[in-house]
Amino acid sequence: MNKKQLIVMSILISLMLILAITQGLFKVNFEQLVLMDKGISDFKKYDFDEDKYVISLPSEWIVEETESNGQYVSYKLNFKDKNNKITGLVEVINTKEDLDVFAENDLYNQYLEYFNTQIMPFKNSNNAGVLVKYETSVKNGYDFKNECYYLNLEDGKTIKVLFNIKKKQSREDMNIILNTIISSIKVVWKIT
Repeated sequence: MNKKQLIVMSILISLMLILAITQGLFKVNFEQLVLMDKGISDFKKYDFDEDKYVISLPSEWIVEETESNGQYVSYKLNFKDKNNKITGLVEVINTKEDLDVFAENDLYNQYLEYFNTQIMPFKNSNNAGVLVKYETSVKNGYDFKNECYYLNLEDGKTIKVLFNIKKKQSREDMNIILNTIISSIKVVWKIT
Protein backbone atom coordinates (compact mmCIF):
# COMPACT_ATOMS: atom_id res chain seq x y z
CA MET A 1 0.00 0.00 0.00
CA ASN A 2 1.44 3.34 -0.97
CA LYS A 3 1.33 6.54 1.04
CA LYS A 4 -1.72 8.04 -0.80
CA GLN A 5 -3.80 4.91 -0.24
CA LEU A 6 -2.86 4.88 3.43
CA ILE A 7 -3.91 8.53 3.88
CA VAL A 8 -7.22 7.99 2.04
CA MET A 9 -7.89 4.85 4.10
CA SER A 10 -7.15 6.74 7.35
CA ILE A 11 -9.52 9.56 6.37
CA LEU A 12 -12.30 7.11 5.49
CA ILE A 13 -11.92 5.24 8.76
CA SER A 14 -11.95 8.52 10.70
CA LEU A 15 -15.11 9.68 8.90
CA MET A 16 -16.85 6.36 9.58
CA LEU A 17 -15.96 6.64 13.26
CA ILE A 18 -17.29 10.21 13.45
CA LEU A 19 -20.48 9.13 11.66
CA ALA A 20 -21.03 6.23 14.09
CA ILE A 21 -20.57 8.47 17.16
CA THR A 22 -22.86 11.16 15.72
CA GLN A 23 -25.53 8.58 14.89
CA GLY A 24 -25.46 7.24 18.45
CA LEU A 25 -25.85 10.73 19.92
CA PHE A 26 -28.68 11.55 17.50
CA LYS A 27 -30.58 8.37 18.43
CA VAL A 28 -30.36 9.08 22.17
CA ASN A 29 -31.44 12.71 21.68
CA PHE A 30 -34.32 11.64 19.40
CA GLU A 31 -35.57 9.13 21.98
CA GLN A 32 -35.42 11.75 24.75
CA LEU A 33 -37.31 14.21 22.51
CA VAL A 34 -40.09 11.66 21.87
CA LEU A 35 -40.36 10.88 25.59
CA MET A 36 -40.62 14.59 26.44
CA ASP A 37 -43.22 15.05 23.69
CA LYS A 38 -45.30 12.34 25.37
CA GLY A 39 -45.03 14.14 28.73
CA ILE A 40 -42.43 11.78 30.19
CA SER A 41 -39.66 13.64 31.97
CA ASP A 42 -38.21 10.93 34.20
CA PHE A 43 -38.66 7.33 35.28
CA LYS A 44 -39.23 5.72 38.66
CA LYS A 45 -37.79 2.30 39.49
CA TYR A 46 -39.98 -0.41 40.96
CA ASP A 47 -38.50 -3.49 42.60
CA PHE A 48 -40.78 -6.48 42.32
CA ASP A 49 -41.19 -10.17 43.16
CA GLU A 50 -39.37 -9.92 46.48
CA ASP A 51 -36.87 -7.43 45.00
CA LYS A 52 -35.57 -9.97 42.46
CA TYR A 53 -36.34 -7.74 39.46
CA VAL A 54 -36.55 -4.05 38.65
CA ILE A 55 -38.58 -2.11 36.07
CA SER A 56 -38.64 1.62 35.36
CA LEU A 57 -41.94 3.30 34.53
CA PRO A 58 -42.61 6.98 33.80
CA SER A 59 -42.91 8.79 37.12
CA GLU A 60 -46.06 10.56 35.85
CA TRP A 61 -47.90 7.25 35.51
CA ILE A 62 -50.26 5.85 38.14
CA VAL A 63 -48.92 2.54 39.46
CA GLU A 64 -50.65 0.02 41.73
CA GLU A 65 -48.59 -2.86 43.10
CA THR A 66 -50.18 -6.05 44.37
CA GLU A 67 -48.07 -8.88 45.73
CA SER A 68 -49.50 -12.35 45.49
CA ASN A 69 -48.33 -15.65 46.84
CA GLY A 70 -50.37 -17.62 44.33
CA GLN A 71 -49.09 -20.71 42.60
CA TYR A 72 -49.40 -19.22 39.13
CA VAL A 73 -48.93 -15.43 39.45
CA SER A 74 -46.51 -14.41 42.20
CA TYR A 75 -46.58 -10.64 41.54
CA LYS A 76 -48.77 -8.12 39.72
CA LEU A 77 -48.33 -4.41 39.03
CA ASN A 78 -50.96 -2.35 37.16
CA PHE A 79 -50.13 0.96 35.50
CA LYS A 80 -51.69 3.69 33.40
CA ASP A 81 -50.63 7.03 32.08
CA LYS A 82 -52.32 10.15 33.41
CA ASN A 83 -54.56 10.47 30.31
CA ASN A 84 -55.60 6.77 30.18
CA LYS A 85 -54.12 6.41 26.69
CA ILE A 86 -51.86 3.58 27.83
CA THR A 87 -52.79 1.03 30.48
CA GLY A 88 -51.15 -2.24 31.31
CA LEU A 89 -49.69 -4.67 33.75
CA VAL A 90 -46.56 -6.51 34.81
CA GLU A 91 -46.89 -10.07 36.08
CA VAL A 92 -44.39 -12.61 37.32
CA ILE A 93 -45.73 -16.00 36.33
CA ASN A 94 -44.45 -19.27 37.75
CA THR A 95 -44.12 -21.61 34.78
CA LYS A 96 -41.51 -23.84 33.22
CA GLU A 97 -43.37 -23.89 29.91
CA ASP A 98 -41.47 -22.88 26.78
CA LEU A 99 -41.81 -19.11 26.25
CA ASP A 100 -43.23 -19.41 22.71
CA VAL A 101 -45.81 -21.99 23.76
CA PHE A 102 -46.73 -20.04 26.90
CA ALA A 103 -47.22 -16.77 24.96
CA GLU A 104 -49.45 -18.45 22.41
CA ASN A 105 -51.53 -20.22 25.09
CA ASP A 106 -51.85 -17.01 27.09
CA LEU A 107 -53.24 -15.21 24.03
CA TYR A 108 -55.75 -17.97 23.29
CA ASN A 109 -56.97 -18.04 26.92
CA GLN A 110 -57.84 -14.37 27.25
CA TYR A 111 -61.44 -13.22 27.73
CA LEU A 112 -61.65 -10.47 25.11
CA GLU A 113 -62.14 -11.22 21.46
CA TYR A 114 -58.95 -10.36 19.57
CA PHE A 115 -57.87 -10.02 15.93
CA ASN A 116 -54.86 -9.04 13.76
CA THR A 117 -52.54 -11.25 15.79
CA GLN A 118 -48.75 -11.37 15.40
CA ILE A 119 -46.46 -13.56 17.51
CA MET A 120 -42.76 -12.92 17.04
CA PRO A 121 -39.43 -13.02 18.83
CA PHE A 122 -38.01 -9.66 19.95
CA LYS A 123 -34.67 -8.44 21.18
CA ASN A 124 -33.66 -5.03 22.49
CA SER A 125 -30.58 -3.66 24.21
CA ASN A 126 -31.12 -5.59 27.48
CA ASN A 127 -33.77 -8.29 26.96
CA ALA A 128 -35.08 -10.85 24.53
CA GLY A 129 -38.26 -12.89 24.46
CA VAL A 130 -41.58 -13.16 22.67
CA LEU A 131 -43.78 -10.25 21.58
CA VAL A 132 -47.48 -10.78 20.91
CA LYS A 133 -49.33 -7.97 19.11
CA TYR A 134 -53.11 -8.01 18.72
CA GLU A 135 -56.12 -5.71 18.61
CA THR A 136 -59.26 -5.73 20.76
CA SER A 137 -62.53 -3.81 20.90
CA VAL A 138 -64.81 -3.16 23.86
CA LYS A 139 -68.52 -2.27 23.85
CA ASN A 140 -68.09 1.46 24.50
CA GLY A 141 -66.46 1.89 21.10
CA TYR A 142 -62.87 1.78 22.28
CA ASP A 143 -60.42 -0.03 20.06
CA PHE A 144 -57.04 -1.03 21.48
CA LYS A 145 -53.70 -2.06 20.08
CA ASN A 146 -52.14 -4.46 22.56
CA GLU A 147 -48.49 -5.40 22.88
CA CYS A 148 -47.60 -8.17 25.29
CA TYR A 149 -43.94 -8.92 26.02
CA TYR A 150 -42.86 -12.21 27.58
CA LEU A 151 -39.40 -12.44 29.14
CA ASN A 152 -37.77 -15.48 30.67
CA LEU A 153 -35.11 -14.05 32.97
CA GLU A 154 -34.90 -17.02 35.35
CA ASP A 155 -35.75 -20.70 35.16
CA GLY A 156 -39.36 -21.21 36.17
CA LYS A 157 -40.27 -17.51 36.05
CA THR A 158 -41.81 -15.63 33.12
CA ILE A 159 -42.31 -11.88 33.22
CA LYS A 160 -45.32 -10.67 31.26
CA VAL A 161 -45.64 -6.96 30.41
CA LEU A 162 -48.88 -5.98 28.67
CA PHE A 163 -49.51 -2.56 27.13
CA ASN A 164 -53.05 -1.61 26.05
CA ILE A 165 -52.92 1.47 23.82
CA LYS A 166 -56.05 3.25 22.61
CA LYS A 167 -55.99 2.80 18.86
CA LYS A 168 -56.74 6.49 18.21
CA GLN A 169 -53.67 7.42 20.28
CA SER A 170 -51.36 4.79 18.81
CA ARG A 171 -48.49 6.19 16.79
CA GLU A 172 -45.23 4.71 15.61
CA ASP A 173 -43.20 6.73 18.14
CA MET A 174 -45.08 4.93 20.94
CA ASN A 175 -42.63 2.05 20.39
CA ILE A 176 -39.85 4.20 21.88
CA ILE A 177 -41.75 4.40 25.18
CA LEU A 178 -42.47 0.66 25.21
CA ASN A 179 -38.89 -0.24 24.27
CA THR A 180 -37.51 2.05 27.00
CA ILE A 181 -39.69 0.33 29.60
CA ILE A 182 -38.94 -3.21 28.41
CA SER A 183 -35.21 -2.42 28.25
CA SER A 184 -35.32 -1.31 31.90
CA ILE A 185 -36.34 -4.76 33.21
CA LYS A 186 -33.40 -6.41 34.93
CA VAL A 187 -32.60 -9.14 37.40
CA VAL A 188 -31.28 -7.72 40.67
CA TRP A 189 -28.30 -9.73 41.81
CA LYS A 190 -27.87 -9.67 45.55
CA ILE A 191 -24.67 -10.74 47.25
CA THR A 192 -25.37 -12.79 50.36
